[in-house]
Amino acid sequence: MSDAGPSQRPPQSLATRFSLPEIHWGWLLLIAGALALVIAANAVLGPFVAGFIIAYLLDPLAARLQRLGLPRALAAALVLVGFLGLIAALVWAAAPIVQDELTQLAAALPGLMHEWQPLVARWMRRAGAATTQKAVAADFTQRALAWVSDAAGSIVSQGLALVNLVALVVIAPIVAFYLLRDWTRIVARIDGWWPRAHAVTIRALLGEADAALSGFVRGQSLVCLCLAALYAIGWGLIGLDYAFVLALLAGILAFVPYVGSLFCGVLSLMIAFGQWGYDPLKLGLVAGVFAIVHIIENSVLTPNLIGNRIGLHPVWVLFAVLAGGEIAGIAGVFLAVPVAAVLGVLVRWAMRRYLGSDFYRGTKLTDA
Repeated sequence: MSDAGPSQRPPQSLATRFSLPEIHWGWLLLIAGALALVIAANAVLGPFVAGFIIAYLLDPLAARLQRLGLPRALAAALVLVGFLGLIAALVWAAAPIVQDELTQLAAALPGLMHEWQPLVARWMRRAGAATTQKAVAADFTQRALAWVSDAAGSIVSQGLALVNLVALVVIAPIVAFYLLRDWTRIVARIDGWWPRAHAVTIRALLGEADAALSGFVRGQSLVCLCLAALYAIGWGLIGLDYAFVLALLAGILAFVPYVGSLFCGVLSLMIAFGQWGYDPLKLGLVAGVFAIVHIIENSVLTPNLIGNRIGLHPVWVLFAVLAGGEIAGIAGVFLAVPVAAVLGVLVRWAMRRYLGSDFYRGTKLTDA
């Protein structure tokens, strides 16, 4: 029996070289139909998505209580009640302060914007556009007011559409409880659906995605709480108006990397300018608090609480945030980084397969 040379190898397609699984067109139609159904029902998905997120975040605590000997249903109920009680306590404690400062800020915002007109006019004079400085300054003020108004309206309308009062109080907790109670069985059932030939690969990818997603969400939540506390203390000691609301907004927007911090920094300086005018010391203190907290975030909080779990370059993070906002508005902005983290796992897996393929290595494949 003679040895088979390279010319006697059977033909190999590009799919074989990449070792990609073949998918029947019927499955593709089924997936497309499921996506179409989700898009058509997006108006009622809010409470179910919220319930799933709550269950996903609380599953480790419920599993820990279960390992201590508690029944899964009791563990799920205790964890969920504790979580909702903590949220209710925070809302109850912060609501009066937030409502009062937001009311004052909404009333003072037009005046704050008009305070910027002389400064903009001076900038325009220095730029050699004195003839149009008043018109540009007025246009700047009007555009800024319109943008703030539209942004606030968008946040309120989309926030209420996503998690309205009924969904927050009734539907989402019910969904979260049942998902949390049956989480282990649901995961085991879904695991049994994977094609046997690819089950190991799928489990590995899901494990990587879970590590990236859970690490980022839980770590970033702690980072947001720490940032809100630090900003509230720093700006409160300086005496900046609306310090609590600004700190709360900075903590929430910290879920949006780079863009959220920049927005809060600019907004704090605008409010400081409206409160104290062109006072270099006060403006420098406000900017100093922002800079110090930003340094603490990048050098202490993020490395220790999040690390490099996302595995994405900052440029891709910025692109994900902007793309998420374009696709799904405010919700897309906040979900952009978690979704990008999961997609990053898939892209890295595909690149590993490509770098290990005959196509990349240049192995010569000829027909028999």
